[in-house]
Amino acid sequence: MHDERQKHVDLVDHVVNTGEILCTMLPGDYRHVIHQQTGTLRQECDQLFTSVMASQRQLEVSLVEWTSYIDRLSQIEEWLAKMRTLVNDDLPLVGSLQEKKAQLQTFKVILPVIFYTAK
Repeated sequence: MHDERQKHVDLVDHVVNTGEILCTMLPGDYRHVIHQQTGTLRQECDQLFTSVMASQRQLEVSLVEWTSYIDRLSQIEEWLAKMRTLVNDDLPLVGSLQEKKAQLQTFKVILPVIFYTAK
């Protein structure tokens, strides 16, 4: 990006220098217009590159944030897959109180594991 900026700065300098040479051959009213326009050109070029550099920095920050988001999403997906295997979605319906108590006991054992791994 720095090389591109330098190339355009050199081009603007060339235009300004050409304008200065042209000013020596023109009456005063035209000189004023050329000075004004070359100054505006230099200012707009500087503003453009300042804006481009700010956009580039913001894109780099956004890329880092996006990469971090993808990493965290992957970790959450892995955790969720582990929890799905730990907590069986297809619990059979049981009829007796003893079987229901056994299922409840299983979940009481699993619950701390879920909370611990969620941190």
